[in-house]
Amino acid sequence: MFRHIALIIVLALAAVAAGVAMVPGEREQWTMLVRDGHNEAALKALEAHYQAGGREVDAVVHLYKLYMSFADIDDATRIIEGFAKDHPDDPAAVAMLAKHYGDIQDKPAEIATLERLFKLEPSAATAHDLLANYRLEGAFNREESLLRTLLARQMITANDAERLGLILAGRGDLYGARDALTRFDEIANPERSVGRIALFDVLVQIGDKTTALTKAASWIGYWRKVSIHRAVGSEIPSARLVRMMLAVDENAARRLICEVQRSEAPGPADDDKPSDDNCTIAVPSPTAQSDNDGSNNAGATNSLTTAETREEPLRRRRR
Repeated sequence: MFRHIALIIVLALAAVAAGVAMVPGEREQWTMLVRDGHNEAALKALEAHYQAGGREVDAVVHLYKLYMSFADIDDATRIIEGFAKDHPDDPAAVAMLAKHYGDIQDKPAEIATLERLFKLEPSAATAHDLLANYRLEGAFNREESLLRTLLARQMITANDAERLGLILAGRGDLYGARDALTRFDEIANPERSVGRIALFDVLVQIGDKTTALTKAASWIGYWRKVSIHRAVGSEIPSARLVRMMLAVDENAARRLICEVQRSEAPGPADDDKPSDDNCTIAVPSPTAQSDNDGSNNAGATNSLTTAETREEPLRRRRR
């Protein structure tokens, strides 16, 4: 008898404890409200929780999103600024604040927050956003400073390296331009010509003609192939570069260009190939474009950087 009474009491207490444990807590309550679409009730519950000192990350983020969904910009700004203040060393919190300022078109605050984020956690995405804002605001000095920082940290993109190099070259900072354009040359696609021609000019101006000619010779082979697909009448970068090389040092330029041509064209062994004295480089003027048929145009295009030997007809007859 007593055993049955004790068992019933124990079961009743267990049921009460289980019922208490299954009552939704505060977090579960606003989570269910948000899930069921009762946003106004969820907003009141979250705001009461926030005012009571609740600063859990998920609760604060949901409260901020609810204020934004109701277009309550002032309260949303208050919440996200407080969140970033409570987590000053958290890049995610600072990034949310920067995005918020961007959403509400507060450019000065967005730029300041992005700068803070870049110092906290440098990244290419943050730098891209900063550069875009600097250019929109006309803050070119700050843009140049950031580009120099990206170059020093090896984080700069090819487009930005080219832009920095051209800016510095135009300002007369030849050694800074050399560093930026050299980095551009290392990471840019091989068909990019503007920055590389600028690099050649900068190297010549600082007196490093050997490096300039060597780099130019390494570019010509690819540019000659790409020039086949250019429209008739357009300036061909390879032809322009050949003229620049010849103006710097004709003998060295002739030797390097002939070496490039011989390495590309099939022919006899190296010992049987003609010397550089027999090498002729045909470089037409930029406006030398004929009105002949397509085959003639293609032939003229291919001859722009061709180091053609005078013994080529003899070689063909031997074959």
